[in-house]
Amino acid sequence: MSHRQYPKRLGRARAGLLAATFLFVPLGDAFADDARDLLKAMSDYMGAQQNFSFSYQSSIEAVSSGFEKLQFVSSGTVTVSRPDKIRATRAGGFADVEMVYDGRKLTVFGKNLNAYAQVEAKGTLEDLADRLADAGVEPPGADLLSSDIADALLDGVTDAKHISSANVDGVPCEYLAFRTPEVDWQIWIEEGPKPIPRRYVITSKNTSQAPQYTLEIRDFKSGSEAPAGSFDFNDAGSAKKVDLSQLEMIDELPAPKEEDVQ
Repeated sequence: MSHRQYPKRLGRARAGLLAATFLFVPLGDAFADDARDLLKAMSDYMGAQQNFSFSYQSSIEAVSSGFEKLQFVSSGTVTVSRPDKIRATRAGGFADVEMVYDGRKLTVFGKNLNAYAQVEAKGTLEDLADRLADAGVEPPGADLLSSDIADALLDGVTDAKHISSANVDGVPCEYLAFRTPEVDWQIWIEEGPKPIPRRYVITSKNTSQAPQYTLEIRDFKSGSEAPAGSFDFNDAGSAKKVDLSQLEMIDELPAPKEEDVQ
């Protein structure tokens, strides 16, 4: 969406009026249907990919007791081989983590801690996602790794909009927005025959200052273009094996101080 320049005084009033008009004029059901259709097309495309990989950048916001919003940024890679294999990395200012699942065993390696934990967890990636969520651990963009993304994301949605066309990293995308009672979320889906999710934003609207989680996907490759992934954990030999509950400091956020973060 291009930025339009206006004469300063008139422009500010006009821009404010346009913003107010956009916010308060209800969008018809066609916009909601279109948003759901675009999301379903993306979901079907992603669900059909058996082997794929991408790099990403994520950011998560925290709000201090003084209402200062802080943003913590991480980046990494994800390689998937359906139905039951994944390798994901995440490096940020507070943690450097690798997660490997070979269909039988999950390994979480805290490189910054030089320690790893292994859990027997036979099943599909959907089975693994449920177990990880119960343990408070999620791979990057876990919602977008489901074999039926639309079913996972549309649960609880009360409002859907196809906002506009947009560009993400120079790639033409469709910009969609959805609402649930607890969160608002937005997604930017690549236009054309490969409707890849390029950007995903979740806003926790019931939390003070409405902090956001943002995931941006780059270098998406699938099929024969995707690099052959290794899903074995190769420990250099010096890392200590510990219980998963002992793997502290592997989150994207630093351990919060009660007086500092709400």
